[in-house]
Amino acid sequence: MYRWLNGVDIRDSPKTLQVNYVYFEIENGRSGKVTYRNSWITDKAVDADNVEHIASCGRARCKIENEHNSDFSPHVLKNHGYNLEHNFGHGQEHASQMYCLLNLLAFLFHGILSYADERYGRARERHGRRTEFFIHLRAALWFGLHEGWDSLLMFVALGEKPG
Repeated sequence: MYRWLNGVDIRDSPKTLQVNYVYFEIENGRSGKVTYRNSWITDKAVDADNVEHIASCGRARCKIENEHNSDFSPHVLKNHGYNLEHNFGHGQEHASQMYCLLNLLAFLFHGILSYADERYGRARERHGRRTEFFIHLRAALWFGLHEGWDSLLMFVALGEKPG
């Protein structure tokens, strides 16, 4: 089932962007249960002739984003510890751009570390998922001060302070 609405304000303020909204739902014919549901916004005018194509483009984009099996994909930024959503918020002035930039810098720094720092690699391997690694990093900082980066990573990798 397709639903759409053109000329929707993206937020409630006098100066706002107008977008077109598309909603798509797939229902199992036998059970009547909804098996897929999603919505997208676009700057393209939506009508009965192009709604199916726009929804298929939205689904393809989500599929690429969510099924890309790389440590350096948008899916990782969104769902694996960086919490970078499509809409990072509506802060004052340039706050959302600044949050996004800081998040991307952290992502870049972690990417460089994964190739260049053996201790970082060991600490990451021990915890598997990136979100688990971040939880352990926070805990390591919470439970005490460390002499330096190496000490922190050894604590996260081994679970105890070296020496």
